Order: sequence, then C-alpha cells, then structure tokens
Amino acid sequence: MIKNFSILVIFLVMSNTLFAHQPDLSNIVISRTDNGQVILQVNSSLTAFQQEVNFVHGEGFYKSPEEFRNLVIEHFNSHFSMIINNKDTIQFKNPKVFLGHETKLVTEIIGLPETINTIQLKNTLFKDIYHSQSIVIFLLEQFPTQKFSLGIDNKYQINIALKDGVWDNILEEKTNSNFRYVGYFAILLVILAVFFVLKRRKTVK
Repeated sequence: MIKNFSILVIFLVMSNTLFAHQPDLSNIVISRTDNGQVILQVNSSLTAFQQEVNFVHGEGFYKSPEEFRNLVIEHFNSHFSMIINNKDTIQFKNPKVFLGHETKLVTEIIGLPETINTIQLKNTLFKDIYHSQSIVIFLLEQFPTQKFSLGIDNKYQINIALKDGVWDNILEEKTNSNFRYVGYFAILLVILAVFFVLKRRKTVK
C-alpha cells in the first residue's frame, strides 16, 4: 500500500480515462511505499509511447512487445532526469513497462537524500508530440501535494524550492524576471529612438 493512498487513487482514477485517450497528455507520480521505496510512475496512452518510439527509431523497428518495452525504457533513461539540491542526480532502478490502453512506466528512485530543498525535474519523453503536456505530482509525506505542468512553455522542466511548506517555482520566477528585463530594454530603445528623431529634426531646421 502507498501512503496518501486515497489521494493517489482519486488522482489516478480521474486521469485513467483522460490519459488513455489523449496521447498529448501524461502524468508523473512520485510516491513512497510502506516499505520505504520511492516510486516514480509515468502514465500515458500506449499511442503516445508508440509515437515517440517510432519518431526516434522509425516505423517497424521493434518486432515484439518485449523489444518495445526495452525501447521505452531506453527512451526514458535518455529523456528523464531529476537533480536534488542542485547537486544530486537521481538514479532509477529496475524500470518496468506495463502495456495497455493506458501504458505505465514504473521505476524505483534511489539516492534520494533525507533533506530535500530543491528539485529540478526534466521530462522530454513526449516532446515530439504536438502540444504535449505532463502533470507532475509529489505524494511524499514531507512534501505539499501540489501539481505542476510540463510543456513547451517551460521546456518540459520545473525547478522548484521548498519554502515555508510550499513549493516555490524558481524557473517561473526567472522567466518572469527575464521578460521584465526585456520590457525595460524595449522601453529604453523607444526612448532613444524618439530622442534621435527629435535631435535630427532640430538639426534639419
């Protein structure tokens, strides 16, 4: 049994139909079992996994379900990453793929430090699917239950810090800050342009 089991059940039941029928949608759930294992689960439609494998390797590259599972695991290993506290790269142990209308990739997370202050998570598993989006949810007892969305706008990644019991989205703050500087620069350019136009007019007169 998984801690926060009721939350997990509600979340997965509500998402099963949605994700099974829409290849552009997926979810990522990180939770802890009663025996202390931290589990990562990626859920999406079988079509989504097939589209990505076919995009990378070409149609007809695999000949059996087992070959397909291995290609999905290979794709996961090269397109999913987590860095904790800006230094610890998380390792994934014994990934397994469960095929079905809704397909799941389940793997154990190892090397998770006891104290977690920041998480950088990047998932480009489905980046080649038009308008693909992934919902990330952490169901660990020390974390607030909060959902994040990965998409093209944030380059399929989040960079979050735990502050006062809530997640603070560092990546979003940096993006907003960059846009603010761009705005200031644009205003400065407009002011300079007006200044030179006025100066030129005075010179002509």
